[in-house]
Amino acid sequence: MRQRLRRIGSAVCRGGLLLSLALGGPSLAGAQADADAPAAAVEPSLEEESVAAEEGSAGDKTRPSPHWVDSSHAYATNRAQALAQWMDDFFGAPIADAERANSFVRAILIDDWDERDGHDPKLRLRGQVNLPKISSRADLVFSGEEAEQTLTEEERAQENDVGVRFNFRDSNRTRLDATVSLRSGPALLPGVRFRYQQPISENSWGRFTQRLQYHTEDGYRALSNFDLNRILSEDTLIRWGGRLRYREDKEFWDWNTGITYRRWFKDHKDFPSAIEYYVAMSGRDKPQTFETNYRIGVLYRRQFFREFLFYEIEPNYNWRRDEFEDKREGVLGIVFRLEVMLDESLIRTER
Repeated sequence: MRQRLRRIGSAVCRGGLLLSLALGGPSLAGAQADADAPAAAVEPSLEEESVAAEEGSAGDKTRPSPHWVDSSHAYATNRAQALAQWMDDFFGAPIADAERANSFVRAILIDDWDERDGHDPKLRLRGQVNLPKISSRADLVFSGEEAEQTLTEEERAQENDVGVRFNFRDSNRTRLDATVSLRSGPALLPGVRFRYQQPISENSWGRFTQRLQYHTEDGYRALSNFDLNRILSEDTLIRWGGRLRYREDKEFWDWNTGITYRRWFKDHKDFPSAIEYYVAMSGRDKPQTFETNYRIGVLYRRQFFREFLFYEIEPNYNWRRDEFEDKREGVLGIVFRLEVMLDESLIRTER
């Protein structure tokens, strides 16, 4: 088992070497708000983050934030963290949604096509509802809202559950929460989640998340996520991310690692947009350690017509091998997404 874990760790770390070297490089110009950018696309300044943190520590949740993209930057401590969190918010990353303070819902219509399996249309819902009558720290969460961003589209679609989450601690560096969810089957999933984040330099920032769950039908689960972020300019970011997971019912470890380059476009006056280029690889350790997929792709996301409407186009290419004995196969694919995203602050703004 130790040798197996060492092989997995070595494979996961390959993608991080380049970015780790970059973290030691000279500091570049940090991200700052563009005066002509729309309100929805403005990255919060460090001064704004400090004020938000003070208000958050005082427990003041009565005043709505100016716009939904600013709703989860309460603890940004440097430019890398502020830009990384803004990008996660704009792309609708599940890891960002898991730490939102307000109620929200995302309805996403997806058409996932590839030349091997054809079209796979689906509707995915996720969100949370605050439960102030129970506790200011309690939320009702549903439909895989807490699924980590390194999960594949297929894995996210399987994370359909409804539950109650209680936030024990939420500070500058750490967050600890517990969730009890009900999943189709039916099955009960109690679990805890711990997050630690730390500035590395003025333009670099790291984050680690650990989740432990117990599935009443499938047994124990453990999921570790980590990412390193580096600002390249005021509107671009590079990230190395990795995931290591164990499920008792599968009896093997699987992993995923990749590098993404994100850029925010400021030239759209009415509605912001951003693009992501990525390369990734995934694998598992049984029957022996091997790579199940190499993936390369581009994701373009844009807000359109109204502040709560988004579309995404994601062409990609995969070199898959489902089983160790299989021959690797190249598969071209493209994913279309249409999303409606509503939360309390946006509704108030519209009024």
